[in-house]
Amino acid sequence: MAEQQGPDRPPWVRPRITAAPKIRQVYWCEFWADARLPEMWKTRPVIVVSYKNTLHGPCLVVPTSTEPHDDADPWAHKLSVQIEGVQSWALCNMLATVSPSRFTQFRGKIPLLPEADFNDVLARVIKWLPKPFVVEN
Repeated sequence: MAEQQGPDRPPWVRPRITAAPKIRQVYWCEFWADARLPEMWKTRPVIVVSYKNTLHGPCLVVPTSTEPHDDADPWAHKLSVQIEGVQSWALCNMLATVSPSRFTQFRGKIPLLPEADFNDVLARVIKWLPKPFVVEN
């Protein structure tokens, strides 16, 4: 991929994964080092929520956290499966658009979030987003 680079453009980085990410897949994502709280930072698992992704295009993800969230948090969904043996919560109000070059795959095959968990994550994401305004004539 030949992309122009200059002093005011970030670098293009070759992806470490070999296939385009697919919806419901879970990857390690290397978030930016210069994050400012409450932004996502460090390397953490993410759930791919966009579809028709490419290896070189943007990818929409929901990050996860191992920090326990209580049931009163409407934006955190406790996953029914553990990620590498650790309980995690999907943070549905922390959507991020990232490059697939930030992804690394887990040992073995790429985890696929169960449909029930994914549907719950999407429902919370949609609830967090604003609703369209009704335009009256």
